[in-house]
Amino acid sequence: MSPPVSIAPPLLAPAVAFVDLDAIAANYRAIRDRVAPRDVIAVVKANAYGHGAREVARTLAAEGARRFAVAHTAEGVGLRRAGVGGEILLLSHAEPAELPIQRAYGLTPVLYDMAQAAELARAVRGSGPPLAVHVELDTGMGRAGIRPEDVGELAAFLSRSPSLAVAGTFANLSAADDPSSDATARQVAGLRAGVEALRSRGVSPGTVHVANSAAILGMPDAWCDAVRPGLALYGIAPSPSISMGAGAALVPAMAVETRVVSVRRVPAGTPLGYGGGGRFVTSRQTTVAVLPIGYHDGFRRGFSGKISMLLRGKAAPVVGAVSMDVTLVDATESGAERGDRAVFLGADGAASITAWDLARAAGTIPYEILCGIGPRVRRVYRGGQGA
Repeated sequence: MSPPVSIAPPLLAPAVAFVDLDAIAANYRAIRDRVAPRDVIAVVKANAYGHGAREVARTLAAEGARRFAVAHTAEGVGLRRAGVGGEILLLSHAEPAELPIQRAYGLTPVLYDMAQAAELARAVRGSGPPLAVHVELDTGMGRAGIRPEDVGELAAFLSRSPSLAVAGTFANLSAADDPSSDATARQVAGLRAGVEALRSRGVSPGTVHVANSAAILGMPDAWCDAVRPGLALYGIAPSPSISMGAGAALVPAMAVETRVVSVRRVPAGTPLGYGGGGRFVTSRQTTVAVLPIGYHDGFRRGFSGKISMLLRGKAAPVVGAVSMDVTLVDATESGAERGDRAVFLGADGAASITAWDLARAAGTIPYEILCGIGPRVRRVYRGGQGA
């Protein structure tokens, strides 16, 4: 990803996330070419993992994407209102009470529970042409989906429910980011067994899909009829041990920065930040840079004392507790003046901070880091078709 054009003070937001839509398009093409001729269902739920669902979906549609996945009805409605066509699959939540909205906006619900499926069939009966649905099978995640022992009941139900038309069947993988786990092979086998059970009872499964980003990168046996990339679309591997392979690389699509709003030079023994008498006390004369970013913006309190920002291409360690709106960094080595650019995620010269760096510091995963970058952080888009 090329360095973003820096924002100039005064700030219009406490921080800015620069989103490179060309990088997302390149990642999509790399995934599409990798799995061809299979279909690609682009996962743009959770505001496209914090990148902006409307802008990302428009960019992917310009690249030829015709299938998208979101979590909830409201997310699908947002895409339709942004002019996004094609299939929009409601992966996680499709309540029958929302059926009129789902039909009005051409959204595809998922059957993930027998009681929910029965309610949906009752709601759609006599209200127009058959409703396209996907069936979720629980092959080991234990979270949602039709259990293996209930597939026969589901098939019988679908056979007597002409108002529902199965357009796809899928499952989720619980451990595809761990190449040493045998769970993925079991779960893929479970999906195939469920699909065959549906077929044997006269129900066509439609498009079969299970591969997430990790399986796309490392498990071709899981590709089935279509794949569902999420994190990889945004340029991040779901595990440090998994990559695109020789001659190919994912391109991170987001960089987040803010600016120094104050510089203080304080003596040794100065307490900094919250924490009753000072959670952090300087051990030497210290140059402290004050940054208008905090845990409401996604710069987590758990980063306190564990990571650095980049100032003038050098590491500036976070000191004191991260506040809701303010973070302090030690700029003694890097130097800082009011108005200097400070990088939270991305590159500054030869130095960089990755989503995996932040995830390790917080004891979490890159998904949570990206999704946690709050709405107060202004998104600025470069390239692509998303504007």
